This record gives sequence, C-alpha cells and structure tokens, in this order.
Amino acid sequence: MGVPEPLKLAFAVSLFFEFGGMQRSMLRILRACRDAGAEVHVYTGGWRAPREPGIHVHELDTRAPTNHASNALLARKLAEAVAAAGDFDAVVGFTKLPGLDVYYAGDPCFAERLSGRIRLLRWLPRYRASLAFERAVFAAGEDTDILLIAHDQAEIFRRHYGTEPERLHLLPPGINRGRLVPPPPDEDIRAVREELGLGADERLLLNVAARFRTKGVDRILRAQASLPEALRARTHLAVIGEDKAGPYQRLAKRLGIAPRVHFLGGRSDVARYYYAADLLVHPAYTENTGTTLIEAMVCGLPVLTTANCGFAPYVEEARAGLVCPQPFQQARFNALLGQALEDTDALTRWGEQGAGYAASRDFYSLIERAAERILARARANRERP
Repeated sequence: MGVPEPLKLAFAVSLFFEFGGMQRSMLRILRACRDAGAEVHVYTGGWRAPREPGIHVHELDTRAPTNHASNALLARKLAEAVAAAGDFDAVVGFTKLPGLDVYYAGDPCFAERLSGRIRLLRWLPRYRASLAFERAVFAAGEDTDILLIAHDQAEIFRRHYGTEPERLHLLPPGINRGRLVPPPPDEDIRAVREELGLGADERLLLNVAARFRTKGVDRILRAQASLPEALRARTHLAVIGEDKAGPYQRLAKRLGIAPRVHFLGGRSDVARYYYAADLLVHPAYTENTGTTLIEAMVCGLPVLTTANCGFAPYVEEARAGLVCPQPFQQARFNALLGQALEDTDALTRWGEQGAGYAASRDFYSLIERAAERILARARANRERP
C-alpha cells in the first residue's frame, strides 16, 4: 500500500493582519496543520504580515465599495479556486462564507446583534448579506463544523438558526503562553515606564486592540479625563495595536489628556507592557471573546472590562478585576476606573488572583484542538465515497 497523499486544506479569511487576536490564532492553527503534514493554502483579500514557509498564500482581488460586497467577492473567488483545484480535502473559514467544512467562530452572532433593532434594517444590503452568510454556516441542515471559543454563543446560535448541537465544538481560550511567560526582566519592565515618562507614583492603563473603535478606546479616554484632577495628572494610557490613531489623538487633545496618552502601534513585545502596566482597560462595544483579558490575567495584570466581552466571566470567576454591567453607561465606567486606581491593595489582590486562576485552567490548548478537529474533518471528507 502506497503512502497516502498529504491532506490538502484551503483556509479563507477576509483580511489577515499581523497583530489581530483572531489572526494570531489563525496563524498558529495554520502552522499546526502544516506541521502535522498537511498542505496548507490561504485565500484572502490581503495578507499584511510576513510570509510563512510551507503556508501558500493566495491574495484575491476583493476590492469593493463595502465590506459585505468584498466578502461576496471572496466567497465567489474562493469557490472558483477550490473548484479549479479539485483536490482540497477541507475548506476552513475564519470569515463566514457559504460552502465551508469548518468555521472558526471569531465573531458573535449577527442575528442576535440585530434583535430588538428596527426590523427594516434586515433588508438593507449590508445586513441582508451578513445574515445570509451567517445562515449558510449555522442553519439547521448545513454541514459545517463550527469551532466556538465564546461558549455562551452556542445557545444563541441554536436559538436563531436551530444549529445542531453536534456541529458546535467548544474550545478553550487560545492563549500563547510562550509569549507571556516567563516575565521579562525587571529592567525591561522599568524601561517601559521610563520610555513613557512615568514617575514612580504614576499609574499606567493598558489597552491592546486591533480595532480602536470596536474595542472602546474612546470610552477609555473619556473615563481617563473624568478622573479627579490629582489622579488624572498621574494616570497614563498606552494603546497597542495597528489602527488609525488620529481621531483618538484629537479626542485626547480636546479632553486635555493628550500628553498622557501613548499610541504605540502593533508590537511583538506586548508582554513587557502587560507586566509594566497597573490595569488593563477593555470597554469594548462588541467583543466575541477578548483574548487580551486572559493574557492580562496570565501576567498578573488586573482587568477592568465590560460584561459584553465573551471572556468577562473568567474575570469575575477569578476575581481578577471589575466588570462594568450592560447596558454600558459611561458614568458608571468612569466611576469604576476611579475606584480601581484609588485602591492599590485591590489592584495587587486582583492581579494575584487572576494569575493564580490562569495557572490552574486550560487556557492554552485551543490551537491543538482546533487543528485536530480540522484534520479529522479533512480525513472524513477524503474517505467519503
């Protein structure tokens, strides 16, 4: 009997950029499948990161006036490429698209987001297209295996689409422990604070976000500006992520806090900032998971977040910080920020409790389990008559 041909996998994502949380998990899954012997291909509207050996990237022209039109182009061109190749064992999506064998659920249920809003919105092109693509993945009778990181979303998708429970596979948070532990040397941590011009008695807030609008950077700035004068004068904010900082720099200037707000771009040395900061602040408008919350806990950094973040229950269970309830109220969030920064003992206690909790939980096996599920589906597809 001859040696079987390697499994051949097609992955699809609307856009790949180096410092996005979902994209980092995707890259690690690609590597795991490659290292297991599979032939890995990626189809995307743009790859904005260094190329990886053994991962074949195909950039498709998906330029369009709107995001939903761009995704429609991706769906069509992906289907054409898969049909032309004729020998893919599985098609895996990190964007909701028709025709997937496996979908990695990096976004919350779109139908749920529309619940309670004006019904006519569903007939606008953007919403109609997004619902159609979501239905193609989750509707009862479809054949897509779904990898879920935000476990509360399972019931939500079942409620809207009747998704069969056996298609929903729950995974743990995919924390890359190697980039966080062990801690950087003390001199590196001190250097971060010195580079930002912090004195010994000053506070450093941290936000790690690929999309500043979605992750609530404006909410943080308003809360920072609301602090009592003495506390405001010794509180700095560092924002790490690749996005357009201009609108937020202008907002910081209008609020009178610009000298104490630092936009640092995307960084590979984010661990230095988790260990150097005093509080992670993450008041997202929408957040399926919130990997940064778990990363902060691993590093012993206390957390202030909002209840709509998928991983916020971990913060509450660990007693690793404060969770602002929904619906969001800026005044309530402002008060929680002031409360946290004024209580040094609480910050220390939350950090220790978060680190202890993270050390006792499986926050790390997502990549291996996702790759195993993808490869199992590919093998099953190959064996079908």
